[in-house]
This record gives sequence, C-alpha cells and structure tokens, in this order.
Amino acid sequence: MKRNIKRLFCTVMVIMLTFSIFTGCSKDKETNITNTGDGSKNEADNNKEPIVVKVFSCWNGSSGNAPRDHYDNVVAKKLLEETGVILDIEYATSSESENLNMMFSSGDVPYDLVTAPYWGGNGGETAIIKRASSQGMVMPLEDLLDEYGPNIKEFEKGCAKDFLENDIYCKEFDGHTYVIPYQLPATPEDNKNWGYCVYVRKDIMEDLGWKPEDFDHSEKIYEFLKEVKEGDFQDANGNPVIPAGNWHNGWDYNQLTRSYHTGYMCGFWVDPDTDKAIVDRRGPLVVDEILFMRKLVSEGLFDPEAFRQNDTIAKEKHAVGKYALHGVHYFHQKDFYKNTLYKEHPEMEYVPVGPIKNSRGQTGGNALKGRAGSPAWFIPEDTDKEIAEAAIKAINYLNSKEGKLLAFYGLEGVHYDMVDGKPKMKKEYIDMNKEGNLKTETGIQGEYREFISLYPYISEWGEFTPGESEIPDAAYEHIIKDIVPDTIVEGYRASNFINNYEKKDEINELLNGDLWRDYRERAYFASSDEEAKKIIDEYCKYLIDGGILEYEEFINSEADKRDDKVLF
Repeated sequence: MKRNIKRLFCTVMVIMLTFSIFTGCSKDKETNITNTGDGSKNEADNNKEPIVVKVFSCWNGSSGNAPRDHYDNVVAKKLLEETGVILDIEYATSSESENLNMMFSSGDVPYDLVTAPYWGGNGGETAIIKRASSQGMVMPLEDLLDEYGPNIKEFEKGCAKDFLENDIYCKEFDGHTYVIPYQLPATPEDNKNWGYCVYVRKDIMEDLGWKPEDFDHSEKIYEFLKEVKEGDFQDANGNPVIPAGNWHNGWDYNQLTRSYHTGYMCGFWVDPDTDKAIVDRRGPLVVDEILFMRKLVSEGLFDPEAFRQNDTIAKEKHAVGKYALHGVHYFHQKDFYKNTLYKEHPEMEYVPVGPIKNSRGQTGGNALKGRAGSPAWFIPEDTDKEIAEAAIKAINYLNSKEGKLLAFYGLEGVHYDMVDGKPKMKKEYIDMNKEGNLKTETGIQGEYREFISLYPYISEWGEFTPGESEIPDAAYEHIIKDIVPDTIVEGYRASNFINNYEKKDEINELLNGDLWRDYRERAYFASSDEEAKKIIDEYCKYLIDGGILEYEEFINSEADKRDDKVLF
C-alpha cells in the first residue's frame, strides 16, 4: 500500500514532464524500442504512467552530486524516454552506518533502492548490509538480472577476485546476488587514483614562507600548524581560521598522520623480525599516531568538532576557508570550492602538499588489480516487484554504452560529439563542468554515474574528466604522479581469512570499527599522553581478552598454506 501511495504522489510531480515527452503519441498502445548500441534493447510503453523509483544515496554529503531537479534534467528526461522510469533520489546528511542501521532496524525500508559504501570485509557498512541480506531484508537479484540486466552483470570484470569470492558472493549469501558494486575500472588502465592527500590554503602557506614539498612528514604538518595559530589569518568572513580540520564525520584527518601508517593494506602489521602478522591496532605505530593527533587537539591546532561534525556544518566551514589545512580526495574539494569559496576569494585556493611518506618510506599507496571494495547498490526486500523490475531496466540502460555516455557526457550532438571514436564534450559544457554547474543543471557528471558499474575512462573515452585529454589537469597529474602515486599489486588479501575462522562473528564484533573509533577519540581528548596510553592499553587488553591472539595465530597459519602472494 505504501508503495502505491508513494507512486501516486510522485506521478503528480512528473505529469507535465510526461506530457511534454510523449506529445503527439497515438492514444493506441505504442511501444518504443531503442537499441542501446551493445545488443540490448529497452522498451518504454508510451501509454503507461512513469514508474518512480525512490532511491536513497546513503553517502554523507552526496547531495553535492545532485541535479537541481530529479524530474527535469537532461539525464532524467532521456532515461524516462528510454525506460519509462524516473529515479527520485534522497541524500544522506549523517553517518552511513547509522543510516543503514536505522533503516533495517525499522523493519520497513522507505526506499526502493539504496546506494551505500561496501568496502568489503566484515565491518562497518559492509557488515550491516551482509547481515541484512542474510536475514532476508534485501532482495535477491539474480533472476531480475538474468531477465532484465545483462549490462549490469558485466560488473565482475572490474572486481578483484577475492572481493567477488568473499563479499559479492560470500558464503552467507547462499548463492544469491544481493549487492551490485559500481564505480569499478572497466580495464586496469581505467583504475582511478582519487588523489587523497593533504591540502593547504595557498595564501597562508606562502605568507609563512612554506613550499608544498616542505610537508614531507606528519611532524612538519605540526610545525606548520603552530605557525598558523601564532599568525593572524582569517577566513572569508574576517574571523580567525582554525589551523586544521576535515570534512564530515572525521573525513579524512588520517591524511595528516600518514607518517605513522604501516603501508599495509589489510589491517595488519608484519613484524620484520619474525615475519608474523598482528592486527595493526596492536602495532607499535598506533600509539605514535594517536599521540600525534592528541597533540594537535590539545594545543588547539585541530578543530575538536571535526571528528563528528555533519556534512552541513563541515561545508559551512569550508565555504569560507575556515581551515588552513585538511585532508580529502582531489575531486571532492575541487568541485566544492569552485562553487563557493573561490568565487569571491580565489586567493584562498587549497593546494596539495607533500609527498608524505608512510612509515616504510613509501610514497603513495598500493592498489589491488581490480577493485577490492567499492560503492554498491541493493534493493530492499519489500520493494514492489514492478518497481524492482523498473529499477533494473533503468540501471541496465545506464550501463549500456549509450547510457554511460549519457551520464558522463550527455546527448550526442548536443553536449558532445564523437571524434575518432571518442566523446569530446563541447566547450560550453566543459566550462560548466569546471564551474561545478553541469551536474546541477543537467544531471551530467552527477549522481546518475552512481548506478554504473564499469567506468571505461581511458579504455573507451581517453580521459577521466571531459576535456582532460585536450587540456590535462596539471594539479591532478602532479598529485597522482608525485604525491600519492598508486602501485598496482596482485595477491590474496589476508583479511579474507576470517571467513574460514570458527569464531568469525566474535572477532568481527571484537574489531568493531565504531568502538575502535570511540577509544581513539577518547585518547585524542585525554588530559595527558600517559592517560592516552592507558586508554589504548585498555583497548589492547580488551582485544586480547576477546581472543585476538588466537585469531592472529590463525591468520599466520592460513597465510603459510598459500602458494600465491598474501597481502597484509
């Protein structure tokens, strides 16, 4: 009943748009069949009312990708024309895990489809989605995909083998397909480095006589922040700056502590003397990292609100250049500032600094061949069958060659032309994209990309961003080549061994990420270094009492059994 009421209400909102699209159609039933260019076809019955799929983007801050109007934009109109479907999207403004927990605990998910983090393993959002799926709260999709989603099923090409084995088709799913990963590289050359690093307000950096390459260690960040605090620097409103902070919910202050990172990618630290792995939370670098952050907090160098601030508050601060320094990925800060701070204060530009090597002397990081954790979407079990089918049909169209070009480049002949087999966006729209207005006004380069599994950036389009092949983004090129270059590695991730551990559930609960976060933040706000160390010792005792030593012994035993390379 709630689905029918919702559809009726939403239909009123799209009725005028529907008339404009289907003007001139015969009153007799007429089916419009369109070839997608890759062998699949989509049918839109022009005599039927549009089907509205209510989507929840469970990503804190994802509204930055939203079009101004979900019913009236370039992508939405074409999607409606081809499939008879409208995606009406709501965006999260608070913690992803909290949203997922509340959604499933209510027993009545108010959305037809949800996108969310699915980084793999058995913690965080992934654990919540796995548990809900195994408990019958998520719809199995294999039959719908077989009938309506041939393009969607291609996602396997972009996944690491152990991600498929342990997360997409994990044992607890009992042969069903519940989650569909997206934002995957279509080929190895399409793997995208997001440019996570430290960014500093250029005017403050230059005023203090610092250069980007001077930030080569976390302790250099500390020295810089002390100078910022002693200075008289202001935000766009004329108020004092805060030396350092981050975006929503602590994202991503870990960039500041890079010198104390292990360089391992699966949550372990390997003792160089014994060649045995232990959980990295018990490693020797943890205390150093925590005391570093405690130093920043206790000396007034880091915004104490930043660890838990919501997206709205974070954006209010960044819109006025409140922080002298923060960590995030390149594309998030680039798009945001162009529409806010840089309009009136281009001198407050944030620039990448570093490289800051990790504890093993490595610049950049390791990236698995094929994505080993990604965003994903799923359909709640109580979604109406008709709406579920419509959602699959619409997303299958977006995963066709034509659909991908629509979401990333728009309409051929209008927003882009094909030149030597590759899309070339017209200058007017390249400029709109650079200003951050393209996705807002047209839906192109916005949220609709989040339903596409394989991104053929380089292999088919020759660029990551429209116009980039002709005028490369020098800042981004500098970041991915000099500051945080990726090293592609192959192997089996040690974190997957837990799936065969007898006390898997107990260890997952023991290593609960939210609890570890609580302990860390308690230590950051401790009255002294000694008190902070006691808090971490307390946590380590909790791990040992909970059986972590036996688990570590199991991990090392399983690693010794494998002939291939084990990634810790």
